[in-house]
Amino acid sequence: MKLLQWGSCIGVVLLLTLGGCTLKSTKPPVDGHRDARNGRVLIATQKSEFKRTVASEIKDNLGDNVAYVRIVDVKWLPNETPEEFNAIVILNRCMAGRPDPRVETFIDDLPEKNKVIVLTTGRLDSWQPDSREIDAMSSASTMSATSPIARSIADKILEIIDSQPE
Repeated sequence: MKLLQWGSCIGVVLLLTLGGCTLKSTKPPVDGHRDARNGRVLIATQKSEFKRTVASEIKDNLGDNVAYVRIVDVKWLPNETPEEFNAIVILNRCMAGRPDPRVETFIDDLPEKNKVIVLTTGRLDSWQPDSREIDAMSSASTMSATSPIARSIADKILEIIDSQPE
C-alpha cells in the first residue's frame, strides 16, 4: 500500500514537472514610477469574434512591455476600479447611435479620461465620447483588420503609460 502511495506522489511530481507547471513571476509596480514595464492595462470588450481577437492581439502586442493586462466583459465595467490602471481600452459596439449604457456611465464617471482608448464598431454608427481627452476610433468588424487595429491600440497604450508623470 505504501509503495502505491509513493508511486502516486512521484507520478504527480513528474507530471507537474514535465507538464510545465510553473508560476510566472512579475515585478510589482514601484510606487511613483510609471514606465511602460510597470503599466497596468484594463481591456473591456463585448462578446464578438472581432472584439475578442482584437483584445487578444493587443495583449500579445504589449507582451512584456507592461506588467499586467486584465480583459473583462463590458458588463463588468461597473465593478472595476479605474484608478488601478494606467490605461483603459474599451471595445464597444454602438446600437442606434449610442454605446452600451455601462460604457457611457463608466466613461462619464472617470476622472482621468486621458488614459482611455475607445474603439467603437458598427456599420453606420459614428458615436464619439463627449470628452476630447479620450482617444476614440471606429472600425468595421472586419477580421482582416484586427492586426493593424490591435498594433495601433497597443502603441497608444504605451504612449499613454509613458506620458504619465513619475
